[in-house]
This record gives sequence, structure tokens and C-alpha cells, in this order.
Amino acid sequence: MNQLKLIVVMVIWGSIGVFTRFIPLSALSLAFLRALIALPVLFAVMKGKGPDRKPWKQFLPYILSGVLLGFGWLTLFYGFKHTSISSAVIIYNMCPVYVMILAPMVLKERITKMQAGVICISFLGLFLIVGQTSSEGYGSVGLALSAVSGMLYAAIVLINRSIKVRVDNHTATFVQILTSSLVLLPFVLVEGNLVTVLQLDARAVVYTVLLGVLHTGVAYTIFFSLYEHMKSIEIVPYSFLEPLFGILFSVLLLGEILTVPQIAGGVLILGSNFIGERCKSKSKAAY
Repeated sequence: MNQLKLIVVMVIWGSIGVFTRFIPLSALSLAFLRALIALPVLFAVMKGKGPDRKPWKQFLPYILSGVLLGFGWLTLFYGFKHTSISSAVIIYNMCPVYVMILAPMVLKERITKMQAGVICISFLGLFLIVGQTSSEGYGSVGLALSAVSGMLYAAIVLINRSIKVRVDNHTATFVQILTSSLVLLPFVLVEGNLVTVLQLDARAVVYTVLLGVLHTGVAYTIFFSLYEHMKSIEIVPYSFLEPLFGILFSVLLLGEILTVPQIAGGVLILGSNFIGERCKSKSKAAY
């Protein structure tokens, strides 16, 4: 049952790119509304679990990661709207590679031969995708911001891995999403496009609400509740289903066509990272 819940979460997150295409709002408005609409759900879950009373300084890493998360959503949504969903998804999922590159500097970890191989193969795949996508007439900004989104999420991963004293997952998630909404609010007000929400048709309103409630509030709650029943090494391999579902939905629902270089690049990036994570999981399980 836990594995089924995890797959459902990956399906939900994999559909985000398609949802953004059906909502005629700017990437900034979407990122802000996603956080804002999710807050009541996450607050109710947090209160139901009971408050995690910690000194406010222990929340600082989560506040910082919340700032990065807000801009990570913004750059990813911009990528979804200005390049193909499949390319944005694959480029974003270079995140584990950035973690491998930065971990020695930030966490004083050593890069193994396996990780070095994954890094080289992933960048080869990235070059294939960028070259092909650019030749199809997509702007480089969408590709670049998809990559930035992956880098921001990599920074969040490194911050979370460096936390010594943790707070409850549900409390941490609420703090991160609240911070995301607050940090994006000034930019939304300056942009001045949020008023266009009033002009959305019923379908777009439903999709926007689902983006906040289902894709964020509900999905995050289910995902972090699974950590109470599963080990992280059991959960990580399933995370590679998210980009696969994202690509599948873009092909089936948006009619995107995957070229041979894109497929090859995707296989190199996702395949090498999956194998690397599996090897790491087996190594940890052996101890």
C-alpha cells in the first residue's frame, strides 16, 4: 500500500507540467498561487499532528530552503511555459548531478568513481537535449531556467542534508511553503498580473486550485507521511517515476514528439542517475 501511495504521488507531480500549460497565468503568479492555496491544507495537517515546538533558530534552514523553493518553482514553471515539457522535466532532473558535484565542497563528501561516471554521462545527455531542443526553435531562456530550477533544488537537498537537529516533516513543509509564498509576494505585486485570476474560466480555476491543493498540499502530506513507514533508500528509486510520468503526459496530452536525441539524452540522464542511486542504496543496505 505504501508503494502504491508513492506511485500515486509521482503521477500527481508528473502531471504538473501539463497543468501549467492549461492555466493562462504567468509563471510567477502560478508559483505564488501554488504556495498560497496549499497553505490551509498544510496548516491543517500540521495542527492535526501537533505543533513541533523548537527554538526559532532551528527553523532557519527551512526558511532558507523555502526561499529557494519559491524561486525553484518560479524557474521551473517558466521552463514549462517556454520550452517543451519533456525537455524541461529532464533538464530539471539533473538535480542529483548538481548534488554530487557540490557535496564535496559543502558537505566534505568524496566523489566515488560511480558518481564521476554518472556526472559525465548526465552532462552528455544534457548536451544532446539542449542541442536538439534549440534546433526546434525553443528559446534558450526556458532551457536555462529549467536548469536553474534543478540547481536550486540541489541546494535545498544539500541544506536539508546538513541539518543536525530536525523538526517534524509536516511542520518543516508548512514553514517552507509559507516562506515561499512570502518571498514571491513582492514580485507578484510588482508584476501586477495576479488580477488576471479573476478572468480565468472555470476549467483554469479548477486546475489552479488542484495545483495548490492536490499537487502541493495533499501530495506533500502523503509523501512525507511515508517516511514514517519506509526508509529513504526505499523511497528514492520511486522518485525517478516523476520525470517519466511527466514525459508520458506531455506526449499523450500535449502531443509533444520526442526525437531520438531527446530520448537518448533522457535515457543517459535518468538512467545513469537511477543506476547510481540503486548502487548507493545497496551499499547502504549492506551496512
